[in-house]
Amino acid sequence: MEQVKIADHKRFTAQGKDFVFLTRTGTIFEIEPESSVGSVLDHGTAGQAFRQSDLFTIVEGTDREKQALWNDLLASHVLISEGTSTKEQPEYPVDMPINTLVLHVTEACNLMCRYCYHDDGNGTDRVSTSMDQDVARQAVDFLFDNSGNLEALVLVFFGGEPLLKPKLISDTIAYADRKAVDSGKKISYAMTTNGTVLTDKVIAFIREHRIGMTVSIDGTRAVHDRFRIFPDGSPSYDVILPGVKKLLGTGMTKPVVARVTLAKAVGDIHQSLNHLLDLGFAEAGFSPVTSGENGFVLDKVQMNVLLDQFQTLSDLFVDMALENRFLGFTNLVDLLVNLHEGEVRHYPCGAGLGMFSVDPQGGLFLCQRLTHDQAAHMGDVFNGFNRTKLAAFRKDAGLSNKKPCDGCWAASICAGGCYHEAGIRQGSLLSPNLHYCQWIKSWIETGLNAYARLSGQAPEFLDNLSLLRGHEPLPESII
Repeated sequence: MEQVKIADHKRFTAQGKDFVFLTRTGTIFEIEPESSVGSVLDHGTAGQAFRQSDLFTIVEGTDREKQALWNDLLASHVLISEGTSTKEQPEYPVDMPINTLVLHVTEACNLMCRYCYHDDGNGTDRVSTSMDQDVARQAVDFLFDNSGNLEALVLVFFGGEPLLKPKLISDTIAYADRKAVDSGKKISYAMTTNGTVLTDKVIAFIREHRIGMTVSIDGTRAVHDRFRIFPDGSPSYDVILPGVKKLLGTGMTKPVVARVTLAKAVGDIHQSLNHLLDLGFAEAGFSPVTSGENGFVLDKVQMNVLLDQFQTLSDLFVDMALENRFLGFTNLVDLLVNLHEGEVRHYPCGAGLGMFSVDPQGGLFLCQRLTHDQAAHMGDVFNGFNRTKLAAFRKDAGLSNKKPCDGCWAASICAGGCYHEAGIRQGSLLSPNLHYCQWIKSWIETGLNAYARLSGQAPEFLDNLSLLRGHEPLPESII
């Protein structure tokens, strides 16, 4: 008789109820109090192979009831065949279609944020490097030519500060719009800005072309002005505030989100979130700095402070959701949507899969944060991909090659973590981010708890979150 094993999983409790999250399938089940599932998961054979007869000795009931339990555990993938890999990695051919390009239209920036990851520490001067129109058009051609049968494409304008090159952006959008009409595809646009050049004309252009906007802003005036300064050392908050308020006013067809960088100390996350939402941002996401400068990196104590505040905000998010109110806490929204959609990740993100970054000279890189990193250089928009290098990356970067992640219940959610951060903290883009392994597991546990509460009391709210991120709602709750 076939031998089976208990699949990698995480048991957790929410509001007195017992749940299990299955790593391999991304599914979540409530374990009913009268069910024998708990005793199976608790059995000493966990992690070892066993037979049906072994299971029958540890559960109560008639032979028919035991057989039904066996069948249910197999059907739900709580039990899997002994030889089943827990990290089956899909193959991505080099010519798989891509849907997103991030254009570094300029590396000039009128701010000198002290924690910026573009500061490579070796004095390299990139201030004058900008993309010309020929490169931008070739990048657009490359996106369309390599999009296969995909109908919806995305072009992202990045920097530096991209709005220092308004004509290039305008001309590129006009060219891409024509390409979309000629090819029968749809293209949308996004941009990240520091908010310093949001003039009335620029805002009108953003609204006209329905550009999805992310503004880098770190919270209240005092928090923001600690590190987001001009080259002469003067603060930037009061300079950006009038334009940001206009951008957040009426007329935007897409929600505007804030991106907060946390450096040196966490501060009061709740206060920063409230401030940004009061300004009119739809959401705000918080990211610890990834600068190589240790003076800005959050230490273990500060990361634990951050986790405590994330957990408090998550409780507030659920309480508000149960009143059908939305708290724009991006970090939790993204995690809840991931759990609701049952997404199983073999790679931490779409970098090097459906998304690439283009530097001002037309070079192709895995993502915007790795632009100029030669380990992440995958060709150029004129000659195409370095097929050998890209194929090697896709093979080596997958979860199945991250041995420290073997048996980790959270692996299918984080897949080892950000390549850029791994390069800085671990010395290799391909390494899992072991420095925050326990932190991310604790954060995912917080998300699982929030998900279980919402799924039991407000499942339609989870459907609405999926719609917010462009997913179709599931036909019913997966719990």
